[in-house]
Amino acid sequence: MNTILSVIPPVLVIVLALSTRNIIVSLFSGIVLGSIILNGVHFIPPILDTYMTEGLKSNTNVLLCIVLVGIMLQCIKRAGGFKAFGEWCNRKLNTPKKTAIMTFWFSILFSASQNLANLCVPRIMKNPTLKNKMPIEKVPLIVTSTVDTFSSLMPFAAYILFFSGLIVSSVEGFDGYAVYIQAIPFQFFAILSLIMAFLYVYGIIPDIGPIKKLAKEARERPNITEDDPVDLEMLGGPEVVPDAKALLIPFAALILSIPLFSFLSGRLVVTAGILIGSVTAVLYASFSGHVKFNELTGVFVNGFRDVVPVYLILLFAFTFGQVVNALGFSTYIIGILGGNFTPSLIPFFIFLICCLISYTTGSLSAAAVIIFPLGLPLALAAGISIPLTVGACISGSHFGDIFSPISDAMILPSEACGVSPADTSRVLAPYRLIQLVICAILYLIFGIIMA
Repeated sequence: MNTILSVIPPVLVIVLALSTRNIIVSLFSGIVLGSIILNGVHFIPPILDTYMTEGLKSNTNVLLCIVLVGIMLQCIKRAGGFKAFGEWCNRKLNTPKKTAIMTFWFSILFSASQNLANLCVPRIMKNPTLKNKMPIEKVPLIVTSTVDTFSSLMPFAAYILFFSGLIVSSVEGFDGYAVYIQAIPFQFFAILSLIMAFLYVYGIIPDIGPIKKLAKEARERPNITEDDPVDLEMLGGPEVVPDAKALLIPFAALILSIPLFSFLSGRLVVTAGILIGSVTAVLYASFSGHVKFNELTGVFVNGFRDVVPVYLILLFAFTFGQVVNALGFSTYIIGILGGNFTPSLIPFFIFLICCLISYTTGSLSAAAVIIFPLGLPLALAAGISIPLTVGACISGSHFGDIFSPISDAMILPSEACGVSPADTSRVLAPYRLIQLVICAILYLIFGIIMA
């Protein structure tokens, strides 16, 4: 389509998400409106037959892994892993600062698998966060600022496979892996996000904007006692016996399985590690006697039930992504902004365009898939540094991915600790906008210097 009508559904979804805080209704509204624009009075069948089907097909691994992680976490909880962790937190994490620091380092530890980290870290840090009167919104704030950005800077994580493939398909004669490594120093948004998260958890960067008010409210809320029913439910219930091995063994199996299967297959394999971690959690819970064999079905169902809100939101988000692609939103935005850039300004404009597309679509891949084939040949023809341009593309793609309330990287950690993604986006706004300005200035300066 590639007309101004393609802009309406993304804008509607963002406005509704931020004003109503109901992500599912916002996404569904955008899906229906987009389908009406595309198909007229016959808008209903394509929603299920085309957009939702294609969204499921393109993201099957993500949705299956979420179910496996839900089952794994339920087994860990029933076997006493979370209760043992809660006791450790009561001894070690006795201040909001210590809780924030531990959230940061847990995010780093599990960042090799973004979906796992985005789902697990908020779950295991929710209880100590409430105990220490820290705003629960700080958990997804820290997780979203750390997990995906750190993963993109690691030369062995999933991002390098995705982006190196885009590089090769966009410009001939380049080694995608080598260019990605060269572009790591130019991933200004990821680097700045990590630095700011580190300084934030250690108290060097203060609470700004909405999170400052939430921190004050958290300090004034009543203490959570050991007998608090909400507290006990999060840890598994009063009848659960603490068992640290129920937490450590499955996570150890998962973390060790990722490099092992990656080495054996010659490529990065994350899903097998999640499957191994889930199976290990089930086996340990069963053979240790914490969960009886005839109770496993109920545990599986409860594990899936725990992740249903996340699952539904992601399903609608992936469907909405298909609608946006069919509308030609990204191509329309590129057409408006044009290609008649001063060569030295190419990285600057590419960064801003990727920011706009990734935020309004809630997708890192949507921005990257569109901009790489357009931006890299343009930079090559203009004599602009390819690593700098790649860094600008990746940084702009990250902006919306870890800021937009309809991004899976925002939905997972937010819903995992019971926070609306719209609320997470709101508390992140001051920090993300500061990063946006700094990165834009850096790409402007480096574009001029390296032209």
